[in-house]
Amino acid sequence: MTFAQQLRDYAASLDWVSGLIAGTAAEDLGRPTPCSEWDVRLLIGHLIGTAYRGRGTATGLPASDVPHVVTDVPDDKLAATYAQLAAEIGPAFASFEGGTSVRAPWGQVTALEAVRGFTIETTTHGWDLAVATDRPGDAPPGVAERCLASAADAVPARLRGLMYADPLTDDPQRSPTERLARLLGHH
Repeated sequence: MTFAQQLRDYAASLDWVSGLIAGTAAEDLGRPTPCSEWDVRLLIGHLIGTAYRGRGTATGLPASDVPHVVTDVPDDKLAATYAQLAAEIGPAFASFEGGTSVRAPWGQVTALEAVRGFTIETTTHGWDLAVATDRPGDAPPGVAERCLASAADAVPARLRGLMYADPLTDDPQRSPTERLARLLGHH
């Protein structure tokens, strides 16, 4: 996949998740999610943190300064905060070549590998949010399929048990987005 296509997939995933967050009612923030350690509010906080880390990777800001779950955004500002970050990420990466070396939260990688990792993470947690709030969990057309093609290689074994659970059994009857989530250990 080219860097330009990967950026388009990342933008599509960010836009999808932005819409999901905007459509999340205040009364849904306490609902459980497929990520057993998080309710909807904390899952959105993690998505915001992931977006901050994506922007930081593109702008050279250290990811260590961003909490894993952002909790200081008021509930009524969650959607606007995420939408603003989502709008800034693509332009921040626009001048990069796919082979440019960047510092992602998981180490020194190419810009293509960083954007691929953020796309996988955003798409997977988008599915989590959709499922938790009883909405369709299908990412934009083609995004999950392309994520599936590289997700097994993109998630290093050293992060299993820390950031990602062990993969669940694949089931080709499930949607590509759910299959991606299951590959990352999401129930």
